Amino acid sequence: MKKAKFGINDILNAKSQAQAAGKTEGYEEIYLSPYDVKDAPENTHQKLEGIEELADNFLHVGQEQPTVIARVSGEYRIVDGHRRNAANKLLIERGYKEFEKVAYRCRDMSEAMYELCLLAGNGFTQPLTAYEKTRLVERTKAALIRARDEDGLEIQGKMRDLIAEMIGESSTNVARMESINKNATPEVKEQLKSGKMGITAAYETAKLPKEDQKAIAEAAAAGEDVRAKEVAKRVAEKVAADAQEKADRAAKKAEQAQIDADAAVTEAQERAAEAEAEAENARELKRYVDGMAEAMEKAKDAAAAAVHAIAKVSETDTEEKPQDDWTATEWARYTLCCLMEKAEAISQDNLDRLQEILIETDNAGKDAE
Repeated sequence: MKKAKFGINDILNAKSQAQAAGKTEGYEEIYLSPYDVKDAPENTHQKLEGIEELADNFLHVGQEQPTVIARVSGEYRIVDGHRRNAANKLLIERGYKEFEKVAYRCRDMSEAMYELCLLAGNGFTQPLTAYEKTRLVERTKAALIRARDEDGLEIQGKMRDLIAEMIGESSTNVARMESINKNATPEVKEQLKSGKMGITAAYETAKLPKEDQKAIAEAAAAGEDVRAKEVAKRVAEKVAADAQEKADRAAKKAEQAQIDADAAVTEAQERAAEAEAEAENARELKRYVDGMAEAMEKAKDAAAAAVHAIAKVSETDTEEKPQDDWTATEWARYTLCCLMEKAEAISQDNLDRLQEILIETDNAGKDAE
């Protein structure tokens, strides 16, 4: 048989069908042995009650509402009617052969869609405990996510609101149960399951750290009356203490930040002072270099003036007599003046020759002494 396509309306209809005496549109009628039909891997109800009374009722008036099943991966699983199927088995054990094959309403489903229809279609003939409702929320959410990812189920609006509609609870209560499923420790869930802790107390307890949750669960297990108001007060105290601790940490961080900022300002000021000292040294060096350059320029000008003066003196000294009458000393002065005016044109060889002449004249002077 080809697997049918399911949508949100199919899932929600499972709820209304269970409430309306088994109206199962889209399901086919087949006959099977009650032993060929498997119970759900995890039924919504933790235990089945009133099986004998229901079996007696079947004997007197018949089974008006067939058990609803799904064909999943080649096996038949109960969607709605675990008590009815259990009553059929009991009647077979009592020897009533007419119940060896009974009518079922069947439809092909995927694993995810089966889980959703099971959760939506159960829980309306018997009231659920607080733990059963909490577990129902957890399973429904997981099944919706799986059906969305594996079967392409389109979910419009908030998932929490859809879960609330499926299980007949308010969105606020669903939010509380989601908090228990997510945050409560196994010890707290166990006390909720046993009935020693109410759903509000469990919800408040789930707000506390794990060690505190364990202590409250142990108190509940020991028979103490764990009241939601007392737990809520404890939670409020814990929240206030945490807030004060956070405020203290924030103040400490702010204080350290101020210390770090002051240190940074001091370091910046020290670096600025060092930079200013270096800048002053650089300015002083520049003034020194500029002074040296100015002095060198003046020295150059002075040297040029000296050369010019020597030339003038030489000219003056030699103008009084003709060049033919000049002495060796006068010719030497005149020649040296001319060389000084053309010093940039003197080659290294010429310079070497001049130095040799200077050495010879120096030696001649020493011999004369």
